[in-house]
Amino acid sequence: MDLLKEAKIALRLEKHEEAISLWRYEGEYAFYNVKEPFRAEHPDQPVDENKFVWLSSDGEVLGHVSYGPDGQIPTEEGYSYSDSYLDVGLGLRPELCGQGLGTEYVAKCLRFARERYGRSRFRLSVAAFNQRAVKVYQKAGFSIRQEVTNSFFHNKFYIMTVSVADS
Repeated sequence: MDLLKEAKIALRLEKHEEAISLWRYEGEYAFYNVKEPFRAEHPDQPVDENKFVWLSSDGEVLGHVSYGPDGQIPTEEGYSYSDSYLDVGLGLRPELCGQGLGTEYVAKCLRFARERYGRSRFRLSVAAFNQRAVKVYQKAGFSIRQEVTNSFFHNKFYIMTVSVADS
């Protein structure tokens, strides 16, 4: 599908944050729905220097990605997030999920991170119930390193890591 091939990454602005907060996932994936939608007071103001969106050619938000502590979760076990990995948090617009775009999307996010941050080791935290995402991350080369309990939601998460070779 050409949708992701043509997508451009951009710094996440308040207007993008507002659009993302209105996304609605179905079924068990409703876990990811934002309870209180974000309201952009300054639509063209960046949200954070480490948060980005992938935009279609007409400016629609296709997905989001963040790098650094935003990709970490609080754990009941006190999991220690070492600096040897760059944490990644990402998501696709609900209607794009389950369309076979995940592996390509993860690869784009990791390529961008390598270019911007010069890192080759990445870590993410994913809800254990989300087997659709777990399978995508495994196809992208991630391995489950540890199962933890999210201390806010009290559900199981997997900590997954990957090292990306120079290309």
